[in-house]
Amino acid sequence: VLRFVAPTLALWIAPPIMSLIDTSVVGRFCGASDLAALSPGCTLIDSSSYLFMFIATAATNMVASSRAEEDGKETSERIVSEALFLALVSGIFLASMVFVAGGPLLLAIAGQESASVVPSALKYATVRAFGQPAVIMASVARASALAGKDTGGPLTSVALAFFLNAVGTTVLVRFANLGIVGAAIGTLCADCVATLFLLSRISSFRREETRRNDRLEQIPLIVIPTLTNFRRFCQYAAPIFFTILGKSVVYNGVAMSVGRLGAVALAAHQVLLRSFFFWTPVGDSVGMTSQVFLPGILAEERRTGTPKRGAKRLLFMVGVMAGLVAATLAGLLPSKGAGLFTTDSAVAAALGATAPILGLSISMHAIALTCEGMLLAQRDLGFLSSSYVTTTIATIALLLSPFRPSSLQGSWWILALFQGGRALQFSLRTLWLSRKKEMTQKQACG
Repeated sequence: VLRFVAPTLALWIAPPIMSLIDTSVVGRFCGASDLAALSPGCTLIDSSSYLFMFIATAATNMVASSRAEEDGKETSERIVSEALFLALVSGIFLASMVFVAGGPLLLAIAGQESASVVPSALKYATVRAFGQPAVIMASVARASALAGKDTGGPLTSVALAFFLNAVGTTVLVRFANLGIVGAAIGTLCADCVATLFLLSRISSFRREETRRNDRLEQIPLIVIPTLTNFRRFCQYAAPIFFTILGKSVVYNGVAMSVGRLGAVALAAHQVLLRSFFFWTPVGDSVGMTSQVFLPGILAEERRTGTPKRGAKRLLFMVGVMAGLVAATLAGLLPSKGAGLFTTDSAVAAALGATAPILGLSISMHAIALTCEGMLLAQRDLGFLSSSYVTTTIATIALLLSPFRPSSLQGSWWILALFQGGRALQFSLRTLWLSRKKEMTQKQACG
């Protein structure tokens, strides 16, 4: 389990690290106004693509379940091909949304008080939008590889994307003087190259598998799902979509509340939010590890009738410890390393004051995602959906109420409260399910 967590962490870091690189380069070489423009631009692009991560999450669980069966290799390949088609269509839809309604959406995120940053944000978002199909397809390709416990190719794609984005963005922003548009172009190119690498690797593996097993034909890389398969996919993916929608609504709600506070708060929020999304893969990686390994643990429990408390406890403790480490590092980066992101003293001061709340949010997120992965592995989708609906409505109601935050720190306390509420609910639910199964097994034995 521990050997699987580290590579998985690197894979989940891939999308947020792109925006973090843009934030660092633009903040250092373009100034506070462009840094503030990145906040609504990155929020629109990253939150919309994050919303469609349910395709990758559903594909992970379906591929892992298929591979556990005999002769499930061909079925799992078809699942991946159909998920890639859904990812392609979803990416085209997201890109079209930015092209058609990018301005109003960015103004809604930034707020009237920060309307001056919308033109620059729209330039950034428009360029990044061309890469949305590649981003979602790459998430499916990486998640499918993880379900097969293969980390080699996806890790290479992450390293490739990181190198190309860091070098390309720096050259285009600092030396070509393209500003915020250069940052978007660098990220777009890195996303596309990494996705092409992943897709070519899948095709190569399939050709080799076809030759080895003497199959008559190779399953195409992208397949339109049959109506039956699409319905089966939706039955599992729909609850996951609503859990991700809940998180996305809250993140955007917090961003909109900060937009009312002016350019300095918006610039600081951009650094904090990119740092947050850089470290949230710590929880995501442990959660995905739970989804990959826990089904086997539960199957062993059913066969033997013996509870595997140690394995479950290990997964939970890994999430807690990883969250504490990430929280410490996350709090230090914007406070002690503010110079990496901005030369503006007011923005740096806001970062230092809010950094401890960022760390708390990261630690709670890691615990929540660890337990969420355990609940997903047990197909406890009804509880997850109802929990997210309730928690999201309560959080948004607080953001819109007379008690809504009037400072950057207040907005981040709302986000920390949201993460802490999820962590508490999911931990208690996981414990309750475990106790319930143990009591059922004892009654069956008795």
